[in-house]
Amino acid sequence: MATDKLRDYELVVILSPEATEAEVDGSNQSTSTFITERGGTVGETNSWGLRRLAYPIKKFTEGNYAVTRFSLDPQGAQDLGQTLETSEQVLRHLIVKV
Repeated sequence: MATDKLRDYELVVILSPEATEAEVDGSNQSTSTFITERGGTVGETNSWGLRRLAYPIKKFTEGNYAVTRFSLDPQGAQDLGQTLETSEQVLRHLIVKV
């Protein structure tokens, strides 16, 4: 895959507050694996921990936040979004082009 087609993105994921620290780390690792398997690169992943939500999501008032910066082709980023939508642990996600 040509690196000139890669774009820089930032992903914010809010995971269920019921997720253990190991599950949060596992989710971050699987996201990184998803990106690298599709020819992308992961810059950094910051776990913000448990934070209060601005409004309830699926009856939760808190969520585990994680922010990941990565480079990937646009189709791969779209596929990542679809994969996150189907995950049981993910309450919300947002992928933005940097």
